[in-house]
Amino acid sequence: MIKNSSNSIKLFLVFFVPLLLFFLGITIIFLVQESKTNKKVLMVNELQTIEKMRRIANDNIMSVVTDLFFLSVHPNLRQVIENDNPTLRQRVAEDFKKFCIHSKRYDQIRFLDKTGMEKIRINFNQNRPGIVSKDKLQNKSKRYYFTDTIALESGRIFVSPFDLNIENGQIQHPLKPMIRFGTPVLDLSGQKKGIVLFNYFGETLIHNLEQALSDSVNSFMLLNSQGYWLRGQIPEDEWGFMYENRKDQTLAKRHPEVWKKISADNEGQITSDQGIYTFTTIWPLGSGMLSSTGSAVANQASDSVLSGKNFFWKIVLQVPASKIAAVKTIILYKWLPYLSAIFISIVFLSLALSLAVSQRKKAIDAKLQKEKLQGVLEMAGAVCHELNQPMQVILGASQMMSFDVEKNDPIQDQIKLMDEHIVRMGVITQKLMNITKYKTKSYLKKNIIDIDEASDLIGT
Repeated sequence: MIKNSSNSIKLFLVFFVPLLLFFLGITIIFLVQESKTNKKVLMVNELQTIEKMRRIANDNIMSVVTDLFFLSVHPNLRQVIENDNPTLRQRVAEDFKKFCIHSKRYDQIRFLDKTGMEKIRINFNQNRPGIVSKDKLQNKSKRYYFTDTIALESGRIFVSPFDLNIENGQIQHPLKPMIRFGTPVLDLSGQKKGIVLFNYFGETLIHNLEQALSDSVNSFMLLNSQGYWLRGQIPEDEWGFMYENRKDQTLAKRHPEVWKKISADNEGQITSDQGIYTFTTIWPLGSGMLSSTGSAVANQASDSVLSGKNFFWKIVLQVPASKIAAVKTIILYKWLPYLSAIFISIVFLSLALSLAVSQRKKAIDAKLQKEKLQGVLEMAGAVCHELNQPMQVILGASQMMSFDVEKNDPIQDQIKLMDEHIVRMGVITQKLMNITKYKTKSYLKKNIIDIDEASDLIGT
């Protein structure tokens, strides 16, 4: 029984192990390919998302430029330049206020004269735009954004660095990310009379970019040309150039190899130990536009003017390595029910094949046994047929001899012994005639028919 059970297990394993190995090989290849396919789809989606974000950023900048030009040539502003009086100035202030209410993207809209003195200023006031009274207007002649803008030629635009708003010499809290757009204003004779200046809500741009991330699994970063975070994965990383104790908080310092590749190309994708980085470059300065290094210190001039090729932002999307690993786990769980069903099928198939082979083997063994038994029966029948007549003759002769010899003669013992063996031979031939099974036993290093086990005849 134990031997049969052991043989059945071995036969099952003969089928199960190769099928299992084949299944595991195909499964690994499939899951790896599925993972690669999902990674490619993910990377394509990231490229599409970042292209959408690039267009959003450019559209936002162009809309600000359009607004700036619109107000800089406003007819009422022209009248104020040519003939400044409180009534005209109030009319322009009201127009600027309406514009601020309608656009909702400017923290301040200002007109400064050529000395840097604010003549008109509209404050957004948390969605309650108001005209700043004359006694609260300030002189901004020493601020970099004024000096850099007033130095421009007619029709050109200054775009400040993307930084934090400073009020009264201090960084404003809560933090207010800001980009300043300015352009000179000229009188009819072509003389500079001042500038129109927008304080554009930088958070508006960031919010619009984040809106494009609804279907993305990434982390969004916006960096300036030095690798400082304007929007980081954690707030503590942001605006490092505005704080003395954060000057070394750049992507270039944290992941130098990643930043080296991002800063070298306009767009692309990078795979690193941290995950997949997808990036593109925003060039805020179009034709006729300049920027500068700006200054984090109030009343301090810019170090230098920046042209288009030196002034850029980087939009970076990062899919962390942990999320890529999570996607692989999701793929595994997605296919696990199907893989489990296939595994169970392999188990049942192996059982079915092992049972079929076992049954076939039994059938072949039974047929072989039958053929051997048939051979034995034919041989036994022939032997019995050939022995019966000689045995009868010998038995009859021994009986005649017994009658002719005296009862006390020693020969009677020999005759009796001969009769016993003739009877024994008769029993043997009877057993041969009643063989129904093929049974063997070992004899002189060979197997011979075990007559006693093979025959249904009971007796000796």
